[in-house]
Amino acid sequence: MRVLGAVLVALLMMATPAHAAMIWTGDPARGTAVFGNMNCDSPGSVTAVTDPAKGRVWRYTKPGSSNRCENHGISVNGKRYVFKGGETYWLGWHSKLTNAANNNATFQWKSYGNHKQNFPVVLKMINGRIHMLHSPLGGSDRLIWSAPVKADEWHHFAIGLFLSPDTNKGWVEIYFDGQQQTFTNNTKRYVARTLDDINEPKWGIYGGRGQNMTNFVADLRVGTTYSDVASR
Repeated sequence: MRVLGAVLVALLMMATPAHAAMIWTGDPARGTAVFGNMNCDSPGSVTAVTDPAKGRVWRYTKPGSSNRCENHGISVNGKRYVFKGGETYWLGWHSKLTNAANNNATFQWKSYGNHKQNFPVVLKMINGRIHMLHSPLGGSDRLIWSAPVKADEWHHFAIGLFLSPDTNKGWVEIYFDGQQQTFTNNTKRYVARTLDDINEPKWGIYGGRGQNMTNFVADLRVGTTYSDVASR
């Protein structure tokens, strides 16, 4: 009976679907082919470098004369990845800015195609704090979370997104330096429209014209659960 019970347990474990799944890692060793494409104005650059604390990392360099240096989307098995409605995605990374001046984005969950939103969520520096903004339909951007960030400090971000074009079904969660955060509406899950025609992640620096800025980004990951992308 014990043998039969062990066999049944093993079969059940095999039949149970795995809920956690790593979708993508932005390994600098693989070059910029890990991204969908680049949006980095000359003379800016995206290069792989060695950081004393994090090892091989991405360096997004945006000179003051340019307005952006970002990647646009991700590539999985040589193909541009399509984020789908009705699915939960988690995006995680470490970031270190060399300049904490105001900018328009260090991360964007950006809308494309025949879209109605500029972005469902974005992270940007404002007055020494990293702000998460939500762009709702037909309204101005809403501040939904913020935290203090200084230049030359590493911080970890993990953002969870359930993708839906329905304002009452989509949601956002955020962990900052390993701690789940509370939004400005006193919830840990912000319900909002999170999917437009096409949405893709962008990391780097957008805006901050007139300021030399570099964003070091490490351990880029996209998965289906927080544990896939939690700080390590």
